[in-house]
Amino acid sequence: MKNINNILWVIFYLILIDLCINIAFRYPQDPKNISPTFLQSYFDYGRSVEGKLQWMTRSTPESSAPRVSGGWLKSDKYLSLPTKTSEKNEVLIALYGMSHTQCLWEAIPKIDKRFLIRGFMAAGAPPNWSYAAYEYDRGRHKADVAIIGILTDTVPQITATTGMTAFFDSSFPYTFPRYTIKDNKLNVAYPPFYDAKSYIEYFYDQSKWNEYRKWLSEHDKYYDAFLFQTSLLDHSAFFRLLRRAHSEREKSMHTKNVYTNRGFNEASEEIIILRAIVKSFADSARKDGIIPIVYVVNSKGSGDHLYRALKPVFEANDIPYLSTHVICPPDDPHVYLAENSHFIPSKDMELAAEMIKIIEREIAKRN
Repeated sequence: MKNINNILWVIFYLILIDLCINIAFRYPQDPKNISPTFLQSYFDYGRSVEGKLQWMTRSTPESSAPRVSGGWLKSDKYLSLPTKTSEKNEVLIALYGMSHTQCLWEAIPKIDKRFLIRGFMAAGAPPNWSYAAYEYDRGRHKADVAIIGILTDTVPQITATTGMTAFFDSSFPYTFPRYTIKDNKLNVAYPPFYDAKSYIEYFYDQSKWNEYRKWLSEHDKYYDAFLFQTSLLDHSAFFRLLRRAHSEREKSMHTKNVYTNRGFNEASEEIIILRAIVKSFADSARKDGIIPIVYVVNSKGSGDHLYRALKPVFEANDIPYLSTHVICPPDDPHVYLAENSHFIPSKDMELAAEMIKIIEREIAKRN
């Protein structure tokens, strides 16, 4: 009896502590509040994906959290981007990728204003997002050069189809296709929505959302119902911490199957898809009369592993590329910003200068 009483007291105090944490570190309810405290974020990271979506999603993109509007392949914000050059010496560059690609395209015109930028970016965009953005944009511009950005850290997520599954902590709602290889050909499965408005429509329609869950379970390697679907346990701070731990374990397992400190597993589905995507990008760009270039961003501490994984494709298909490891050694922490994985501004400028040299060399070869 005494043992049972002790257990009940322990349970009581655990529940009390849980309630106190929820009250003291309650996450801001306003989706426009993007600056929660460290502890508010810490105790909320483990909320289910749908729990996070409930917080950030309102009836319109404008009234929702900023991240609801970001990263979509179909977006009105791209309508204002240049589609062609107007001066004889101008060069239009179309770029697609993660934030490192944006840092590059912001630096290029600072060096030479002849270069016009048509840039598509999604936070943490994996390679299949970059390629899908390029494909989606085909025929809508007359660019001289097309560049896709690929980051070491996001190669494993090439088998995901949305920021909701690829990045559990942030749960970005944007979507992108799932590519597979069958009979040595690149096949594609398209998600049911590509823009913020359609996402909101699906999210608030339970029948459509169940449909989408089913699609994810069939096509998205990162989909995990335990992490994705909301439940009453979302209200428990302790349970949220346990779910976060599970998400980190799953993320680590996904990554280890593709990448370790020895380099990439070349037999993995992810590397096979990545190489096929790079070749397909180069082939289709050349078919459209556009110079293809791959921007290889080697993550901090990853050596030149991404460059080595892609080198055989570059050499076999004569694909121009810029690999950051030459200018920004991945094992040198001084070339990275302290607060994120971006390069320091001076290195972005060096990379932009090198990219301009590659572009000018390829244009000269074509002429």
